[in-house]
Order: sequence, then C-alpha cells, then structure tokens
Amino acid sequence: MVMRKTLLLMIVTLFSASASGREFVQTGSSMEPTIKDGQKIEVGILSSFSYDPKRWDLVALKNPQDFNLLVFRIIGLPNETIRLEKEGIHINDEMIKIPMELVQAGVYYWPASAITNNENYSDNLYRTKEGEYFLLGDNTLNANDSRFQLGIIHRDSILNKVEGSL
Repeated sequence: MVMRKTLLLMIVTLFSASASGREFVQTGSSMEPTIKDGQKIEVGILSSFSYDPKRWDLVALKNPQDFNLLVFRIIGLPNETIRLEKEGIHINDEMIKIPMELVQAGVYYWPASAITNNENYSDNLYRTKEGEYFLLGDNTLNANDSRFQLGIIHRDSILNKVEGSL
C-alpha cells in the first residue's frame, strides 16, 4: 500500500512538473525588444484551461499554417474595430495608450501601410468577431502578425500567456 501511494505520488509530481510550464526558444526578431531571437520563454500549460486573454498580454499560439509556436501581443479583443495609424492605435474609434513599460522599451506599433506598398495590406482597419483576437509583434517592422498573413486569431489557437515578460 505504501509503495503504491509512493508510486502514485511520483507520477503526479512528474506530470505536474512537466505540465505546469513549458520552456520554448523564441525564433526571429518579431518580438524584439521584449523577447530577443534565441531567448527562452515559459508558457504555462495547466493554467491555459482557465486563461482569459487580456489586452497587452504576450501569448503563445499555434501557428495556423505551420506546426511551430508563435509569440505575439494581444491588441484587439473580441468584437472590436482596430485601426492602426502612425499616431497610434484606435480601438472602436478611441485612441488607446500603449503601456508605459512598452513605450520605455522602445515598442512602437506601425500600421501595415507604413511598412509595405502591397495593396493587399493598405487597409489599416481590422474587425474581430466573437472569440477572435488581433495580435501584433512588438517589432512591427519585422513581424508577420494579424496585419498580414497570420490574420485575426481565434481563441482556440491561443495556448496561454507567456510568463516573465513585459
């Protein structure tokens, strides 16, 4: 009986240690200066079931076109209209303030039209529906985020909040 309880406790401990958080390595510069290329990040696994995404959270998500993990920042929440302008971000026609720690780190969110001449990306207006999120990289000059091919992301694709970052 004691051996059985010990074995069960060992299994639960091993599962908890591996399931409570998972470490990944950021590839690419899309999240600089917040997360550098090659930097390790931690994504909670068990807490993902109760995670309620919030604006400005850094989140890990499954790449809808690939099998790799992506990290982006939540800008637009469900049922919002997002307009990116050189002057700033407008949510439902109101300019929102970027958190001071991001401003101090040098984060600036460029509209797609300021980065490319491609007509497909000239519209700086985005609309989310129920259960959808608009995500941006902190390095919008080098991020394939919701402005481009990634598109607006459904909640099912978001794994969890990235721990230990701005």
